[in-house]
Amino acid sequence: MSPATPSNPADPGAAAQLDAVWGDPATWTEHGLHWTHLPAVKARIAEMVSGDAGIHPLEWFFRQVAAERPLPLRRILVLACGAGYVEREAVSRGWAASAVAIDFSSQVLARARAQAQAEGLAIEYHHADMNRLPLGQAPFLPGTFDAVLGVAGVHHGSDLERLYADVAALLVPGGWFFLDEYVGPDRFQWPQAQERHLNTLLDLLPPRLRMTTDGRLKGNARRPSVQEVIAVDASEAVRSSELLPLLPSHFEVQAVRPYGGSMLHLVLGSIAQNFAPAAEAPYLTALMEAEDELIRAGQIGHDFACVIARPRPAAASAAPPPDC
Repeated sequence: MSPATPSNPADPGAAAQLDAVWGDPATWTEHGLHWTHLPAVKARIAEMVSGDAGIHPLEWFFRQVAAERPLPLRRILVLACGAGYVEREAVSRGWAASAVAIDFSSQVLARARAQAQAEGLAIEYHHADMNRLPLGQAPFLPGTFDAVLGVAGVHHGSDLERLYADVAALLVPGGWFFLDEYVGPDRFQWPQAQERHLNTLLDLLPPRLRMTTDGRLKGNARRPSVQEVIAVDASEAVRSSELLPLLPSHFEVQAVRPYGGSMLHLVLGSIAQNFAPAAEAPYLTALMEAEDELIRAGQIGHDFACVIARPRPAAASAAPPPDC
């Protein structure tokens, strides 16, 4: 399970930036929890995606697969795996017999690898850039993965055309491509109306619900400049708005399940922990209902979605032969 040679060794600066931002999962919540950490929000997302508050998106995907063929799948690939939650759940729950996972942050990859080894799971980790997958080099051989999964990481992809072509080539005929991603505006350039609604909701919250874990009062939000986003992470939401529109070039899209997030992931960022007590449930319910109503009224769109797609036969047939 030794890591492969990075597929883009000519850009050490990008890898170093990713290590600084994403290398240590403990820093991801150092100021407070994210919106998806709340059980009520998880249940809401699950219901919007699967129709059942108890079936979360990843399980929904594998249930769709199981309706067509028995599980476990022989082997899956996880793109931009981060701390490794997706592949560990897939293998430990018997949805996949084995997994290959990649990330361009060597630090977070080491943590994911160590955890998988501690749990005795059949997961192989490789340091690779999803924009330049080493197609043809083991284990990235065409036609050898039953499914490719991207969860909260593919919105960092800059060369989506190449990535989608590579994924289509890597999949077995009739394989599955699953995405659970941020699909909102590139570089978080939200419309002014979205920013206005966001701050209206924040202003309605009492101060106790706006405190971060380090004692700061979360103030009104503003749309960051593109330069500010790039300074933190040059890959952040670089072409997020194109994730869905570009899929049909290589895939037949079988299901799209948008699940909002346009307000919740911004309002609750760094302060979600304040809404965990049962006494604060009415505030969280009100926020969720406000987002739903704004979406229904056409005031905002969905910033997150789950997708199931299958490679087009033409894309599969065009795949180069395995390099043996």
